[in-house]
Amino acid sequence: MRAGRRAALVLTGVGLAGVAALGGLAYLAATRSDRLLAAAGRALGRELHIERAGVLVGGTIGVGLWGVRIADDPAFATGEPFVAARTVEMGVRLWPLLRGRLIVDRIVVDQPVVRLVRAADGRLNFDSLRAGARAGRRAQDDDAPAPAHPLAPPFQLALLSLRDGTIRFDDRESRRTLVLDEVTLDAGQPQMGAPMPVTVRARVAGADVRLDGIVSEGVLDLTTDRASYQGTVHADGGTLGPLPVGAADARIALRPPTVTLDTMQVAVLGGAITGRAQLQSGGEGDGFRAEIDGRDLALERLPVRGGRPRPAGRLTLHVALDGPAPGGDTFLPGLRGSGRFEVAEGKIANLRLGGALRDLLGPLLGAEKVERLRTRYPDVFAGDDLPFTAFSGSARLAAGRIRSEDFVLAGASYQAHGSGTLGLDGALDALVRLSASAALTDDLLGHSAARPALVDEQGRLTVPLRVGGTLEHPRVTPDPAFAGQVATALLGGTSLEDVAGTVLQKLLGGKKRRR
Repeated sequence: MRAGRRAALVLTGVGLAGVAALGGLAYLAATRSDRLLAAAGRALGRELHIERAGVLVGGTIGVGLWGVRIADDPAFATGEPFVAARTVEMGVRLWPLLRGRLIVDRIVVDQPVVRLVRAADGRLNFDSLRAGARAGRRAQDDDAPAPAHPLAPPFQLALLSLRDGTIRFDDRESRRTLVLDEVTLDAGQPQMGAPMPVTVRARVAGADVRLDGIVSEGVLDLTTDRASYQGTVHADGGTLGPLPVGAADARIALRPPTVTLDTMQVAVLGGAITGRAQLQSGGEGDGFRAEIDGRDLALERLPVRGGRPRPAGRLTLHVALDGPAPGGDTFLPGLRGSGRFEVAEGKIANLRLGGALRDLLGPLLGAEKVERLRTRYPDVFAGDDLPFTAFSGSARLAAGRIRSEDFVLAGASYQAHGSGTLGLDGALDALVRLSASAALTDDLLGHSAARPALVDEQGRLTVPLRVGGTLEHPRVTPDPAFAGQVATALLGGTSLEDVAGTVLQKLLGGKKRRR
């Protein structure tokens, strides 16, 4: 019984002490919040404002601040706070606080909005915070006495957490803005004067990009002249322009105004893109650079605008690109690059190479033979699209046009070698030498008197064709010199050669000449 009474007395005493401690904490929060804010402001080197303060009682004891604002660097004259938050919860050590010292174990910031600004001369609006931290660190290294103040806080936190935040980065030189929302950040033992390990979760949403489920783990270093962050980043997926993308992983190095992604891998179009990319939004050498490899990309999954043909095939490529930073009207016209590509088992919509052959040789074939060609060689004659087993070549991009001097198209019954350009607006201009297979050559020409003039050294029908127009509506016409060659072969040097050449050009879509 005596032991039970002693235990009850001890518990009662502890409870009364706790009530007294809470009362003291409430008194300090209510009457000394201005001194707490002044002390914290001196530690940060910025003015702090709050709407009200109070006591928080839950898993821990602490101080709650509502309507918190941390002023921006006056040199930036933004008129907006550097940080604004709905609430800030500070878990504090009770007995040091009752003795007049503020030792913070953790800070949880709810719904913060952080504004990062880079001036045209490269200065950042948090440079002054880092300068103050470096000065404090030098003072500690020199064993300089700390400023005497009854509430000077050490701010050696165990944990800093941000919940449901927004981080906005404005680059005044390039006039570009990047916004992260739904940000969650956890920093272990954060100090302005030392690198901080952090974990960030966020979402990016904008007019041309959306990335969900972003998770990054790394180290944030605010101690050097240029703040930096290095770590890993993962995204669950999203969209880049109209293109859906899947899971993405990379190593990230952020040193404003430069972002570098290494060992990048992005799931897209049923395949994957790997490589390296760098974006510098301002300063000398600004722009976009990337070196990427794509494999097993399903072209039929590409989004297309209404009325445009849908491509098909599995694409493999290696491309090196550089140009202006994305987000402006100069991005696509300013892109430059080079690379190689291979497409397997695809088709080119509305490219009537077979139709051109049919129109050219129709007078020699007859309707019955033309119908037989549709059945025996459907890859060339069955429709308006051109199926292929392989399409490959090298290409260069400049001034909004992709140029290739060595592309090769191969189907079951033909092969085509070509050169030309494709504009980013869809404009086509190419010369193609279409060679029929041995079997197709025999079916088309047989023992015709025109055969010697139409076959190449290997004895195969070879027709040079011009391809113009657009991707939506390509136009195929014969090379003018070839039309004259055919006329000469058919008429054997008679005075009707010019007339025959004109007729052939008309059959293939050329302009009619008057004689």
